[in-house]
Amino acid sequence: MIIPYIFTAVLIILSLLIQGHSSFDVISIAGVKPDLLFILVVYLAYSFGSFYGEVTGFISGLLHDAISNSPLGLLAFPKMAVGFVAGMFGRSIIKSNIISITLILFIASLVKGIMTLILAYIFHHTSIAVVLHIILPEAFYNALIAPALFILFDKVYEKELEREGF
Repeated sequence: MIIPYIFTAVLIILSLLIQGHSSFDVISIAGVKPDLLFILVVYLAYSFGSFYGEVTGFISGLLHDAISNSPLGLLAFPKMAVGFVAGMFGRSIIKSNIISITLILFIASLVKGIMTLILAYIFHHTSIAVVLHIILPEAFYNALIAPALFILFDKVYEKELEREGF
């Protein structure tokens, strides 16, 4: 019963390490790294429901805010909101289809990016040019690697998914 929460905590910490440490810049393409933490939040919401998605989105967003140079809550709110919405649609969409996973992650990444852009604009930390240079490439990158990560996460959470009947 507690094992999925331990797996979630370990995956969040690993994702934060990969995203935050400069030695992992080798995975960046044109200066943009995938948001592994966000992909994990969408997966958890998609697989376990909206409550799990919004809680992990909020906690992981706060941790991401803590290691970044952004105001507290700037990354937490979009991850929480998208985690909630992804959890609402997750059980009604077939998860084993690679096209649906790619499309969901692309749309979710765009929504998260636009929400973050609006919040950053309120805090006077950005410009609209960020959409073309960061949000769109990150959305494509997230959508590209999401199916492989979803398969990996399915292996990690295999027992819990079986217990819930998926």
